[in-house]
Amino acid sequence: MLTAIRQAARRACAAAGKHLCSPLAVRMHRRPADQADDVSVHMLVSSRTWDAGLLAAVSLESSSGRSWPFVFHDDGTLDERVVERILQRFPDARVVRRAEADEKARNFLAGHPKCLEHRAKHNLFLKFFDFATWGSEDRFIVLDSDVIFFRRPPEIMDWLESGSLDYRYNEDTKEKYCIPREHLERGLGISMWPRFNSGLVLVPRRAINLDLAEELLAKFESTAHHPQFFEQTLYGLMGSAWGRGGALPSTYEINWGYFRRRGAVCRHYVGAFKHDLLFIEGAPVTLASLLAKKFRRS
Repeated sequence: MLTAIRQAARRACAAAGKHLCSPLAVRMHRRPADQADDVSVHMLVSSRTWDAGLLAAVSLESSSGRSWPFVFHDDGTLDERVVERILQRFPDARVVRRAEADEKARNFLAGHPKCLEHRAKHNLFLKFFDFATWGSEDRFIVLDSDVIFFRRPPEIMDWLESGSLDYRYNEDTKEKYCIPREHLERGLGISMWPRFNSGLVLVPRRAINLDLAEELLAKFESTAHHPQFFEQTLYGLMGSAWGRGGALPSTYEINWGYFRRRGAVCRHYVGAFKHDLLFIEGAPVTLASLLAKKFRRS
């Protein structure tokens, strides 16, 4: 009985966050005048996650005080109504439709048949291959739609403003490569970064090595214990081979609990109820922050 009450309360709070707080936050957001023109931010969105993606984009801009060039990658399920709503809030954003992405990928990956083959197998591969295809010339940012920012991200801003070519990532609570790390290291001869998570990654474009991606897929496609983590493994492999950078501080947190820890810069929501928790916590906190800023200006 108590479990049923808790589940009902969670669903009700999540619905309020999703249908009230999140849309209000997105509508209230006023894009900062300062721009980060040379570093694009890439997000894979679907018909189920685009609204969370808008909230993630709003939280990043509001917390950083910068307007970012967003690229929303359609996994093939977005309709025109959703595209219009994205562009209404971010008029200068690029929405890459799936058909357009497929055509460009055929050229970009023409010399890498395993990469092209695997891209067609699962939408998560779009997050690796398509972000590299459409990313800014020098550097780009990978941002999952279930990452919410709560305060200014100093490491990201320093990376942006300094022109750094470090490769930075959101450290996970445990190892989640497609195959145990020691197997990857033996097979590829590269020391892999521990607990790599691709929910938030700061990427120097030159670190993306398609020959290395082809080698990984060819060697481990039939033995991967967790093939759903191939995309994360690809990003982890690129950073490990690049060898510059490393994990962001623990304030860029991945948290399985109901609420973020004190001092969190951002939170990557994970687990079976991650979207419930995102709208329970992330949406009202983002709305409250925007309201506070509005009152301070008035």
